[in-house]
Amino acid sequence: MAEGPTPLFINVYMYAINKASARVLGKSATVLSRCVTDDLWQYLVSRGLLPEKPSPEDLRRLFVETLGVARDVVYEEKSGEVIFTFKGVTLREFMEAIMKEKLQPVVCPFTSILAKACEEMSTGKLVIWKIEPLDTENLRVICRRTLN
Repeated sequence: MAEGPTPLFINVYMYAINKASARVLGKSATVLSRCVTDDLWQYLVSRGLLPEKPSPEDLRRLFVETLGVARDVVYEEKSGEVIFTFKGVTLREFMEAIMKEKLQPVVCPFTSILAKACEEMSTGKLVIWKIEPLDTENLRVICRRTLN
């Protein structure tokens, strides 16, 4: 028997939460995601898993080495956007399901952590503009700066 939740359990759980949130809350699910992000951020910082002012390398280390959600994370900034490309994502079943159903993830706190981290690294608020599955193993998260 496996110790702790299996990758399949995590995939199924992510899918169910996102599907239900989209169906019940619609676009307002992003407010829920932001609240989860704030709580998750405090948890990661308090446990020493992420510094308060992380660098792109700190984020890569968190997602690749600590959490194991991807083989690599590539950071780029251009034209008011911050883009993270996750390569070799370990949430394959989740990715396949959302791509098949054309479901835009609405509650994905780990991707929201990226936006929060970018806010801490720079000035100005960022929001996740788009989560773009490139295929079943690669994902792009695009954050944009808000005007306020």
